[in-house]
Amino acid sequence: MLLTINAVLVDAEDKQLSNNPLVKLWLDDVRDLTYDMEDLLDELVIKITQVESEAKSSTSKGLEKWKPSFFGQDRSSRLNPNLHLLVSETKVQEVNGRLKAIVTRKAHLSLRENVVDKSNYTNKRDPTTSLSEPQFFGREKEEAQIVKLLISEVENSNAMLSIVPIVGMGGIGKTALAQRVYNDAKVNGCFEKRAWVCVSDVFNVLDITKTTLRSITGLSNEGEDLNELQVKLKDSLSGKKFLVVLDDIWNEKYEKWTALLKPFEAGAKGSKIIITTRNLHVASITRASPYPLRELSFDDCVSLLAFHALGATNFESHPAFKIIGKKIAKRCKGLPLAAKMVGGVLRTKSNLDEWEDTLKNKIWDIPMVENDEVLLVLKLSYVHLPSYLKRCFAYCAVFPKD
Repeated sequence: MLLTINAVLVDAEDKQLSNNPLVKLWLDDVRDLTYDMEDLLDELVIKITQVESEAKSSTSKGLEKWKPSFFGQDRSSRLNPNLHLLVSETKVQEVNGRLKAIVTRKAHLSLRENVVDKSNYTNKRDPTTSLSEPQFFGREKEEAQIVKLLISEVENSNAMLSIVPIVGMGGIGKTALAQRVYNDAKVNGCFEKRAWVCVSDVFNVLDITKTTLRSITGLSNEGEDLNELQVKLKDSLSGKKFLVVLDDIWNEKYEKWTALLKPFEAGAKGSKIIITTRNLHVASITRASPYPLRELSFDDCVSLLAFHALGATNFESHPAFKIIGKKIAKRCKGLPLAAKMVGGVLRTKSNLDEWEDTLKNKIWDIPMVENDEVLLVLKLSYVHLPSYLKRCFAYCAVFPKD
């Protein structure tokens, strides 16, 4: 029965995030029951340990006489008569009854078994485009290094295609950096063909191939199957040096990655694919050296906040907000997305007291409707945690802030 429940846990947690109250109640009951089962088993282990301890004081011959009856060949559904002395059959029956009730309720919730993707998660982030941010602060060193990687040939390598994985946490600015280098004049001059594909949390080889082909040829290819699309893409890229950006990848399956890459192998030497991902394991599948992205410097974070809050690159023309603005920027902890979203919230607040209030409430205490975009980006990381790590995450949330 537990295996039956376990098979639908991923889908249940997915639906719970979509605010399905019946699924949430069901999950709560599953959690409560598993804790009670653990307690019952712990109780049994303690009592067995006590019996073993007492038996050790008897002769070893006596020990051999009793031990098999506890841990022996009885595989029937009824309790072994000796185990019955150690655990309450009433408790076991009660747990069994609750377990059966949970399995029965599961049937009415339309939960899918062994779900691997998160395609039903309704609060997906908006798709990205190749167009750069209106104002970009910092990252000069990172931008120069990635541009160099893109325009230089790989020494001592016969590989036609190179992968450049940009790796970092949600909201760190991976997409913004990829947009900058994608639109760099030197980079543009090096590639005959370019394409930008927003992949996000569902890695569909057919959809990615279709979007890439449309971006390269400018033609719609609706209704065509994967074979037709990949042959067309291969022909379009054959012998040409290209740059493709695959933004926001979560796929950890090697076979899906290799299936996607087939048409790209036809390009000319020096062709590049940039991928952005939060997951180092995703980057390791490509066998390329990841480019880790760190937090923005404090000064750049101040500039980014000032731009979105006041339309200026610093607080010099708004001295009254300078001290409080820097304190708020510090709270953003180098996350460009946080600075951008909080700046957007402050844009409509011209009163110093309102800025002070924002500082005291902290980013995550800003009303949900204003802070929604930050939470959605970070929630996507939570959705992709395995079930057991979600429990660890919830446990860690008990600790006070900072």
